[in-house]
Order: sequence, then C-alpha cells, then structure tokens
Amino acid sequence: MKLYRIVILALMATVITACEDKLDEEVFSELSPSNLLNNEKGLSFLLNSAYTYGHRVGAVSSWAPYHMSSMTAGETWGAGGSIENLWVAEMDFTWDSNHAHFLSVWQVHYNSIRDANLVLDNLDNENFSEDFKQLTEAEAHFLRGWNYAALYNWFGGVPLYTSSEDELLQPRATAEETRTFIEQELTLAANGLPKDEPQFGRASKGTALAVLCKFYLNTKQWQKAADAAQDVIDLQKYDLLGDYGDIFAYDNEGNQELIWVLPKDGATLTDTGQGLNALTFPPDFPMPFSSNSVFAARTYLFDDFVNSFEETDTRKDQIITEYTSTSTGELVTGLGNDQSFPYKLPFEPNSVGAWAGNDLPVIRYADILLSRAEALNEISGPTQEIIDLINDIRERAEATPYTLAGFTKESLRDAILQEREWEFYWEEKAREDQIRHGVFISRAQARGKNAQGYHVLFPIPQVELDANPNLEQNPGY
Repeated sequence: MKLYRIVILALMATVITACEDKLDEEVFSELSPSNLLNNEKGLSFLLNSAYTYGHRVGAVSSWAPYHMSSMTAGETWGAGGSIENLWVAEMDFTWDSNHAHFLSVWQVHYNSIRDANLVLDNLDNENFSEDFKQLTEAEAHFLRGWNYAALYNWFGGVPLYTSSEDELLQPRATAEETRTFIEQELTLAANGLPKDEPQFGRASKGTALAVLCKFYLNTKQWQKAADAAQDVIDLQKYDLLGDYGDIFAYDNEGNQELIWVLPKDGATLTDTGQGLNALTFPPDFPMPFSSNSVFAARTYLFDDFVNSFEETDTRKDQIITEYTSTSTGELVTGLGNDQSFPYKLPFEPNSVGAWAGNDLPVIRYADILLSRAEALNEISGPTQEIIDLINDIRERAEATPYTLAGFTKESLRDAILQEREWEFYWEEKAREDQIRHGVFISRAQARGKNAQGYHVLFPIPQVELDANPNLEQNPGY
C-alpha cells in the first residue's frame, strides 16, 4: 500500500474511533510528544508525511516540474486551457517571481524538509529500538538531501533549515554551503540505508546513491559522479528492461530499472494523483478507458525531435504522431505540425477523471549508466567503457551501436547529450541536461527567446520574499 494512503487511512481510523465516544474535549498540541512523537508508530506517521510531501503531493506539484524543465528547454510546447499563460511564460522566458509553478515546488519540498527535521529532532528516545532509530535517521537524512537537491536545481542556494527549532526567517545559504549540506545528507543516507527499500516509495541505499550521483553530475563533480554511478551498478540490484515501453507500463510499476520514483494514486485521492496526460491530450483523443478524461490544454513535441530518431529506434514508439478524432472521425495528423504527443505514461484504467495513479520516474538505471559515461568522458575523453555504457542503452532501443573510432571528447559529449534527449524525453531532464552542457541559454536564444544568463535559475517565489525579509532574490529578477 502506498505511503500516503497509509497516512490518510490511519488518520481516518483515528477520527472514526474518536467519534464513537462522547465528546470530552482535551486539547493537545498537534505535535505533542505524548500524543504523537513519543512512540515508533507516531514518528513513522510523521516520516510518511515527509515522504508524501517529498513525492510532490498535489496536482500542480506533480506536473509543474515537468513543464518547468521541458518547456523552458524547448523540448515541448503547450497551448489551451487556463494553464496556457503559465506555459507561455516558461516557453518565452518571461516568467517572474509570481509564477505559480515555482511556489508549488518550493512549498512541497520545504514541507517535506520540515517533517524530516521534526523526525530527527525526536529520535533520541529510550522508547525506540536501535534498529528503528538507525533506519528512520537514514531515511530522514535522505529526504533532506533529496529535497534540498531539488530546490538547488531550481533556485540555487536556499535557506538551510536543519532543525525544527531553527529561526524561520533564515537568509539564503551560499551555493557552496547548500551543496556541502546536500552531499552530507545523501552520504549519511547511503551509509545507513539497507540495500532493499523498507517499503515501496521509501529510500534504499541505491536510491540515495542515485540521487547523489545525479547531484554530483549536475554540479560537474565528475569523479564523484562516476564513482557514485559505479556504486549503484555494483549493488547488482537494478538492470535495464528488455523493452523500452515496459519501463512505463502501468502494470509494471516498481520494475528493476526504476531506482527513485514518486508514487501516485489517482483512483481514490485526487490530491495524490497526477494529471500529466490530462494536460497532454485533447478532448477528442480516443482515450482507452471510460473513466479517463482530460483538460483543455495540450502538450506537444516538435517535429525536429520526432524526426531525429533512427528509423529502428523503439523509443519513438512512445510518441503519438496521429490519431482519429472521436468528434469528427477524421484522422488528425500531428507530425508535420509540431503536434505529436509524448505518451510515456499510459492512461490508467482505474483513474478518476483527469487524475491518474501512474508513478512518476525520477531516476532510472539507464540514467546511471549514461551519467557514468558522461562523467568518465569529462575526466579522460573517449574510452571503450564509455562506448559500451552508451551502447547498452542504444542496443535496448534497437539503435545502431557506436564504435570508439572517430570520437573526440567534444563530439562524444554532444553524442551523450543527444542520447539523453532520446532516452529521457518527457522525464524532467531536459533543462538540467542543457544547463550542464552549457546550451540552455544559447538554444533558447536560437529559438528567438529573450533568454539571459540569469535564467539558469528560477526566481524565489514572491510570497516567500514577502514573508521573509532576510531572503534575497536571485540576480536578474
């Protein structure tokens, strides 16, 4: 059972039980130690709450990072519905500090950090077993590392809250201080977590190492990134699936290629579902299940990208280039009009309207292989090991394997970025990959956007600046 459902069902059970007795009000603090934090069950509920926020609970929080990454990088474009103004700002580099997507991701990650801090602050308790304390501490450190790494990706240096007793009006930490803390937290987590996750959706050693690997990669700490990737490989826990489409199949969630996913549930709790397909396909698209529905907005891939795949490459099979309209019965052609649809997440048979329960992949084993390949190339230039790592990905996709001959460090760097674009389209990777490769701004400018150097970071949300006078905005905003 997914974590957030456990939390909510437990709370419901508590309420129902309480209602069986006569009302005899006794006031407790919401987080009174005697009421919640003084026993393992209560602290586990709080840890699950930290996970729930870390999984980006809420509709906007589930889709905002996709659009913040994909549309700013020119991977996709969108139109229609009330969300179009937000998308236009992301596509045209006209966003500001009042953009709703930025506030949404800021809030969920800091809510998770708050709950993780409360867990750590209440672990020193003689009522808790040593095994419980060790595992819970490692998971809380992971959650802080994951959440701060995500915030750093979007905003750069941010306020570092390391205790529930910290002063709320914290200034921003420097970029270096933030990076040091993220590395510390994820290293502690990797050293303390078991090889197998205690429960689906919770962290394991491999999860912590994978997040650490991607953090090192995005901060260009090449040797550390290569080593962390090898540590994940050496666990011999993960592997590439034989069929690319099987990675994302609804009935294959939790497969061996997925290292860190954000669990979703659209069947019973709309706030824990995700609406990516509802913001991708038009109302006249032939949806496979009667329970499916969509919004007015659509998300499209550009023709240049769709046409860039090798003819035999099976990864393009997750792209819909045409469909028969349920309104007119006519064929609607997307390819040729920059209107092909990314379809990595299949429609869910148990969805409730627009809300679906497809888990959202964050880090796959394929990402670890390509991360090691990229880091090794930056360290030493082309080697056969790097080519072999890339070919593991290409051969699974039935694309022509590469040979070492003819590659320079620079040309192999470009080939790795291109491989990542084919492998990870519509997986929230495009922006960070382009920033790391130094092409995020130049590509936007080539598309005619008024992109400037400071746009590699998003602005701190205005409501956070208004609430905290010690918080400084990113330069340029």
